Amino acid sequence: MQQSLFGSLAGPAVVEEKPTLPLSKIALCDAVFSVLDLETTGLNAKRNAITEVTAIQYKNGVEIGKYSTLIKPTEAIPEEVELLTGISNDMVKNAPALVMALSELSAFLGQSPIIVGHNVSFDMGFLKEKISQSGLDVFADRYDLSRAFCTKVLAQKALPSLPSYEGIVVATAIGYHNPNPHRAEADVRMSAAILFALIEKLQAEKPTLKTVQDLLDYQGVLSER
Repeated sequence: MQQSLFGSLAGPAVVEEKPTLPLSKIALCDAVFSVLDLETTGLNAKRNAITEVTAIQYKNGVEIGKYSTLIKPTEAIPEEVELLTGISNDMVKNAPALVMALSELSAFLGQSPIIVGHNVSFDMGFLKEKISQSGLDVFADRYDLSRAFCTKVLAQKALPSLPSYEGIVVATAIGYHNPNPHRAEADVRMSAAILFALIEKLQAEKPTLKTVQDLLDYQGVLSER
């Protein structure tokens, strides 16, 4: 495990990539899901900055690796964002630069990751913009929305009677408590809990839903943000 004051890369070291199987050949119980979340200074991917990223990899509901770090933003964190996330300008003043964090994150995710998030289109759109701004286009194809899962969209389909599909509401519906909302690692663990609860529910209702492609077909095409 590599670890620093600001974040950690836990799990096996990066190894030579194996050939990627078609998603129709990957059983849900064998898939490695990379659940990720960002905290940012605002909602505009072109102008605003990333302050924190966490990605945790799961196989069959079990954590097998983690990357998490604060990031030194290119602008000050607004007071209202600090109040929401608890991430202060002082916390990030000596954090790694964006280009380092994006390089490490992309190496951790691997060549063809199956990325998951709540409102994942926002996170992936933000990451792709920052990858482009940072001159790291070699990693751009790792953030492929056609292979990604949004736990909000899945919940809207699988749990149609909820009053809202905010992460906390969906988590409460499945019996999960998020102890630290709006921090990346806590939100990742919440999204993972939602994902695996929904997979369990859907497989009980739809015995033919067995592969990653089956779940993608159920979800439908995600919209870019």
